Order: sequence, then structure tokens, then C-alpha cells
Amino acid sequence: MRILEAAGRLMTRYGFDKTTVDEIAKEAGVSKGAIYLVWPGKEELVDALIEFEMKKVMLDLRSRILADEKSDSIAVLYRHSLLSIQQNPLVSALYTRDGKILGNFVHRQVPERYTKRLLMSKEAVAGMQSAGLLRDDLSAEVITYLFSIMAWGFLSISSVIPVENAPPIDSTVEAIAAMVENGLTRPGSNRSLIKESTLQMLDLMVEQYEKREEHAK
Repeated sequence: MRILEAAGRLMTRYGFDKTTVDEIAKEAGVSKGAIYLVWPGKEELVDALIEFEMKKVMLDLRSRILADEKSDSIAVLYRHSLLSIQQNPLVSALYTRDGKILGNFVHRQVPERYTKRLLMSKEAVAGMQSAGLLRDDLSAEVITYLFSIMAWGFLSISSVIPVENAPPIDSTVEAIAAMVENGLTRPGSNRSLIKESTLQMLDLMVEQYEKREEHAK
């Protein structure tokens, strides 16, 4: 974990292209050979780092949901997801395909293979429509696209509007949640299982990440 934490700090600061295995080893206080004992090269190390960071986002999201007594709506869960991703620089860079941080890694890997588990996939949206949670007069494809537009805009807007000129983040995500609640959810839907099923899904995904980590040791 110390090596991955070191790699994360350096990648966030200097980007994938400018971060070397030598520098990661120095930052982590280990030999370069110790890194190569686990990962064949920098790309494999960064692949493990991304999974490590994705797991942290899921754990953060889980904590937010547990702490929020009102997290029984899709809008609130979406709000928590946005905040969890936004506060993790590397995962946020994956969603926005930030070349400053990811560099050539964007072209060598498909970011969606990591990020599709968070926010709303087409399959998840279709399932929510079938359960009567989301409006069904729009296609699952369109609703998924709208969720993606909102997420990408929220995570990348600072490149267009400086943070100092933007409204508070909390106000922004509350407004996004309100748009989801009023524009995409189905009035009068049964929400009793939303929180429970979301926590179960997060627990399963975290367990899968931990099994892969254990296998890599």
C-alpha cells in the first residue's frame, strides 16, 4: 500500500508520463527491485493504483451513505457519488480523461473499464426503470447519457470556470440532485430498498478489489 500511495502522490503532482519507477521507489522508501517484484512495469503499477483509488472512492461513498439518514433516493446517492469522485484526483481524472495526470495512459487503457462501476451505467438505469424508480418515457440510453453529462461537467468545469468564480460545491451538488429528483425519478416510487441494495453492491465491489489485491501479493 505504501508504494501505491507514493505512486498516487507523484502521479497527481507530475502526471503519468513524468513519473518514473525510480521516483516512486524513492518516494515510497523502497528499492526499485522491490517494485518490480510485484509489477512488471509502470503501467501495471498504475493499473493497480487505479483499482486501489477506486476502492477508496467506494469506501468513502459507503461512509457517506451510512451517515446520511436521507440516502434513500437516487438523487441523493448520485450527489454522494459525485462528491466522492470529485475529492479523489486520480479517479476524477479518469472520468474527465485528464491528460495532465493520465498522459499516455489514457490512450493505452480504456478508462471506462474502471469508471463504469460508479455513477449510473446503462444496465443500472434500465434496472431502476424496471423497478419503477426512474421515469420510463425516456430510454435508458438517454438517461445514462444525461447522468454522464452532469458528472463530466461537474468534474471538469474548473478548466473553464476557475474555482474562485464558482458557487460552493455543496450548493452545486444539491442543485444537481434536485434536477435528478425532479426531472428523472418517478414520483411515488418505492425507495425502501435503494439504500440497502446500494450498500450491498458497494460491499461486493470492495470485496472484489480486495480479492484482486490479495491475489497480487
